[in-house]
Amino acid sequence: MSIADERYVRLTTRTADGRPKHVPVWITAVGRDQVGFTTGSDSWKVRRIRRNPQVRIQASDTRGTIVNGSTPRTGTARLGDADELAAVRTAIRRKYGFGVVVVWFMGAIGRLAGRGAAADCALVITLD
Repeated sequence: MSIADERYVRLTTRTADGRPKHVPVWITAVGRDQVGFTTGSDSWKVRRIRRNPQVRIQASDTRGTIVNGSTPRTGTARLGDADELAAVRTAIRRKYGFGVVVVWFMGAIGRLAGRGAAADCALVITLD
């Protein structure tokens, strides 16, 4: 099974002082040896990736707890362009179905309350 086939993966980025930060994300294949996901362009993970694009991903549950026996993958992340954002959104919708609608709805409620931002950018990871 490919890392892109996993339902959730734990993304690990690094802070400016080198501390690891983990967050679970939905992920999809976007090209040969590439995976991607969407997020808010002002999110901490985007800020950390702009500073240090080296990341690690590993199969996890919804809370980011590593799946026993799974293998970590390293790679280099970058912000995708508008075409890649559209492609990643389409692939995520196809893979996760109705779950995307639920997450979008909950995000919209959060934005109305002044919390969070829309998933307006794609992060593309080229795997090592």
